Amino acid sequence: MDRMIEETRAVIHEKIDKKFDKLIAKQEKVEKLSKFAEILSQLRKERGISQKKAANDLGISQALLSHYEKGIRECGLDFVIKCSEYYGVTTDYLLGVSSNRTGVDMSFMTDVDDLQEMSEIQSLAQASTMMLKMIANTKDVNMSKCIYDYYMLCLYRGSLTMAKAGILPKEMFKIDFTLGRELVSAAIAIEDARFAFIEDKSRTGSDLGERTAIHSIIERAEEHIMNSLI
Repeated sequence: MDRMIEETRAVIHEKIDKKFDKLIAKQEKVEKLSKFAEILSQLRKERGISQKKAANDLGISQALLSHYEKGIRECGLDFVIKCSEYYGVTTDYLLGVSSNRTGVDMSFMTDVDDLQEMSEIQSLAQASTMMLKMIANTKDVNMSKCIYDYYMLCLYRGSLTMAKAGILPKEMFKIDFTLGRELVSAAIAIEDARFAFIEDKSRTGSDLGERTAIHSIIERAEEHIMNSLI
């Protein structure tokens, strides 16, 4: 009799445990879905774009995106990946698994904290991480791209210098080393001009009343620059 009672208790406890595990799993799923919805909505608002535009860019209806952002529906992995590429963050950040937007891992620097000769490299790595985070948080998409292009070109020019010093193999570069350096320097100068143009749009042209041939040349040159470069 006692044995039957114990067996019955064991069966009941097992059922309770299974039911409890299911409840916990369901709760965790709801929490993960809620985190994803919150982050997805936050990223769109940071960009300053409408739900309609984001939905169109992501290839879904506005109603479906609204459900995703409210946590009403669960999306597939393909959509998570598409969102991570669209907003420039990692899938782990989107899912609320990591607070690191860019996925840049600085933990490898902890092993060299006590080495004096690595302090400058560490500072550069930390500054780079800060730069990447600022780019990721920039709401203006055009400005974000401008910063990214500038930073990328600077790294490319640094890589060319390292190749010249023999640190990197020159075979990595498709463009001739000397030509590549000239071109990247010009490209960086153009990015500098873009920054200046974004910062100050107050100029409207000469205040001189009398129009001369030089006015025409300047106008055509500036039109060429604006259409071709800026």
